[in-house]
Amino acid sequence: MKNRLIVLTLILTLTLLLGACSTQASLTDTKWQLTSLAGKAPLPDVNVTLNFSKDAIGGNDGCNTFGGSYKTTKETLTFGNDIFSTMMYCTDEIAVQYKAFYESLKQTATYTLTNGSLTLIDANGKVLAEFAASQN
Repeated sequence: MKNRLIVLTLILTLTLLLGACSTQASLTDTKWQLTSLAGKAPLPDVNVTLNFSKDAIGGNDGCNTFGGSYKTTKETLTFGNDIFSTMMYCTDEIAVQYKAFYESLKQTATYTLTNGSLTLIDANGKVLAEFAASQN
C-alpha cells in the first residue's frame, strides 16, 4: 500500500511538472508591427511589418516588401538565407533602418511570444527587435 502511494505521488508530481512546462506558441499565421530595433524606436511614420505563414515570412521593411523562409523548433527561430525584397528607392535614413532590420533577422536564434508581443533574440540573449501583434 505504501509503495502504491509513493508511485501515485510521483506520477501526480511528474504530471504537474510536465503540465507546467509550456511550449512556445506557433508563429504560423501571425502578423507583427516593429516597435523596437536594437533598443530604439523605429523611425516615425515608417511601418515595418513581419508576417508569418506556415513556412514563409513576408512584410514591409519600411520601404520595400520582402519575403523568405524561416524555421522554428520550440524556442529557436532562424530565418533563411533566401530573404528577398523589392528595390524601391528609399531615403538614406530608412535604408539604414531596413539594413539593421535585415541584420536582426540574420542574427535571430530564439524568440519569445508573450501578451501580444514578439521578441527576437540573438544567441547571446541580446534582444534584437520587438514587435506588437498587428491585424493588418
